Amino acid sequence: MLKTLLVASSLLIGSFTASLSATAPATRHALTAAAVYVCISKSSVAYHASSRCAGLSRCTHEVRSMSPSAAQQQGKRACRKCY
Repeated sequence: MLKTLLVASSLLIGSFTASLSATAPATRHALTAAAVYVCISKSSVAYHASSRCAGLSRCTHEVRSMSPSAAQQQGKRACRKCY
Protein backbone atom coordinates (compact mmCIF):
# COMPACT_ATOMS: atom_id res chain seq x y z
CA MET A 1 0.00 0.00 0.00
CA LEU A 2 2.76 2.45 0.94
CA LYS A 3 4.73 1.54 -2.18
CA THR A 4 1.68 2.25 -4.37
CA LEU A 5 1.19 5.61 -2.67
CA LEU A 6 4.84 6.57 -3.24
CA VAL A 7 4.68 5.63 -6.91
CA ALA A 8 1.43 7.56 -7.40
CA SER A 9 2.81 10.67 -5.69
CA SER A 10 6.02 10.60 -7.75
CA LEU A 11 3.95 10.37 -10.94
CA LEU A 12 1.85 13.33 -9.82
CA ILE A 13 4.94 15.41 -9.02
CA GLY A 14 6.49 14.47 -12.38
CA SER A 15 3.41 15.60 -14.31
CA PHE A 16 3.30 18.86 -12.34
CA THR A 17 6.97 19.53 -13.14
CA ALA A 18 6.36 18.75 -16.81
CA SER A 19 3.47 21.23 -16.92
CA LEU A 20 5.71 23.93 -15.44
CA SER A 21 8.38 23.34 -18.06
CA ALA A 22 5.73 23.54 -20.79
CA THR A 23 5.14 27.18 -19.82
CA ALA A 24 6.72 29.54 -22.33
CA PRO A 25 10.24 30.24 -20.97
CA ALA A 26 10.18 33.88 -21.99
CA THR A 27 6.98 34.55 -20.10
CA ARG A 28 8.11 32.60 -17.06
CA HIS A 29 11.43 34.51 -16.81
CA ALA A 30 9.91 37.87 -17.60
CA LEU A 31 7.36 37.56 -14.84
CA THR A 32 10.08 36.91 -12.27
CA ALA A 33 12.49 39.58 -13.54
CA ALA A 34 12.54 42.81 -11.56
CA ALA A 35 13.51 44.89 -14.58
CA VAL A 36 13.99 44.47 -18.29
CA TYR A 37 15.74 46.71 -20.80
CA VAL A 38 14.10 48.27 -23.85
CA CYS A 39 15.53 50.25 -26.74
CA ILE A 40 13.32 53.34 -27.04
CA SER A 41 12.90 53.26 -30.78
CA LYS A 42 9.85 52.91 -33.02
CA SER A 43 11.37 49.85 -34.64
CA SER A 44 12.34 47.95 -31.48
CA VAL A 45 10.24 44.87 -30.81
CA ALA A 46 11.81 43.15 -27.79
CA TYR A 47 12.74 43.59 -24.17
CA HIS A 48 15.97 42.19 -22.79
CA ALA A 49 17.10 40.56 -19.55
CA SER A 50 20.44 42.39 -19.56
CA SER A 51 21.56 45.80 -20.73
CA ARG A 52 24.57 44.01 -22.27
CA CYS A 53 22.48 41.72 -24.50
CA ALA A 54 23.74 41.42 -28.07
CA GLY A 55 20.23 42.30 -29.23
CA LEU A 56 20.64 45.77 -27.72
CA SER A 57 24.01 46.39 -29.34
CA ARG A 58 22.31 47.77 -32.47
CA CYS A 59 20.22 50.27 -30.50
CA THR A 60 21.17 53.82 -31.41
CA HIS A 61 18.52 55.30 -29.11
CA GLU A 62 18.11 55.45 -25.36
CA VAL A 63 17.91 52.14 -23.48
CA ARG A 64 15.49 52.25 -20.55
CA SER A 65 14.94 49.93 -17.64
CA MET A 66 11.30 49.11 -16.84
CA SER A 67 9.10 46.37 -15.46
CA PRO A 68 8.34 43.39 -17.69
CA SER A 69 4.64 44.22 -17.63
CA ALA A 70 5.31 47.80 -18.79
CA ALA A 71 7.40 46.48 -21.68
CA GLN A 72 4.65 44.04 -22.64
CA GLN A 73 2.06 46.83 -22.51
CA GLN A 74 4.21 48.69 -25.05
CA GLY A 75 3.89 45.66 -27.35
CA LYS A 76 7.37 44.30 -26.73
CA ARG A 77 8.11 40.57 -26.67
CA ALA A 78 10.95 38.74 -24.94
CA CYS A 79 14.29 38.77 -26.71
CA ARG A 80 15.08 35.42 -28.30
CA LYS A 81 18.73 35.72 -27.30
CA CYS A 82 18.09 36.53 -23.64
CA TYR A 83 15.21 34.22 -22.92
